[in-house]
Amino acid sequence: MRIDSAKWVHLPNTYEKKTQAETKPEPTRQTDRLSISAEARARFEEPVKHPDRLEKINALKAEIDAGTYSRDARDIAKRFLQG
Repeated sequence: MRIDSAKWVHLPNTYEKKTQAETKPEPTRQTDRLSISAEARARFEEPVKHPDRLEKINALKAEIDAGTYSRDARDIAKRFLQG
């Protein structure tokens, strides 16, 4: 059996060249994006039409700011189950 040594001499060099060329650039990080439609923006900007609802909202905001806002977890669970 005869092995031609001239062919085998360059084999390691070709392997090294391929691995060096395969280095990949680091991917750039993508940031999260949020886009709000014009219709949704209009809904947020328009004032509340019902004064009773506005009073309730202001009362809830005051409770939250004062730190006294609390609701019974069982009542909340019942409302979820009712649909």
